[in-house]
Amino acid sequence: MPIEIVETQNDALLCRFFHQHWLDMGVTEDEIAEDWREQALAFIAAARRDRRFTAFAALLDGEPIGGASCQLMDRAYPAFRKSDARKIGYVWGVYVSTDHRGGGLGAALVGACVTHLTALGCQRVVLHAAEKAAPLYRRLGFERTAEHALTIKRGEIA
Repeated sequence: MPIEIVETQNDALLCRFFHQHWLDMGVTEDEIAEDWREQALAFIAAARRDRRFTAFAALLDGEPIGGASCQLMDRAYPAFRKSDARKIGYVWGVYVSTDHRGGGLGAALVGACVTHLTALGCQRVVLHAAEKAAPLYRRLGFERTAEHALTIKRGEIA
């Protein structure tokens, strides 16, 4: 199955995949911002400009059935140690239509992202995964990390 780079003129396709990705994870339309498409297109445009963003689509008989995006990751803090200077890639928006899941397409899309990020000089690739997708990423060699997150609810003060 061909996997192709998604050019700028097809960024709306990426938005469609990303939207469906969230719906599949149980997010309701009521929870999604009305201007989600504009926000996504602006994010992608900035990532193309500033973070070497690239996206891939899987095609079946010329029809897109899956996609994945990747980019260089912004640093969370300045490089202090020599080992901190490495480039880190980020994979996001991995989506395969329901009819085509389980056949290795997700792995191929992530593989295309990893290959691209490696060519950019990345020595580490990071992604965030829903629990149901975690087994795929573990099979591809991704490991859980020690990231900790705090969700602050609106109106709460720490």
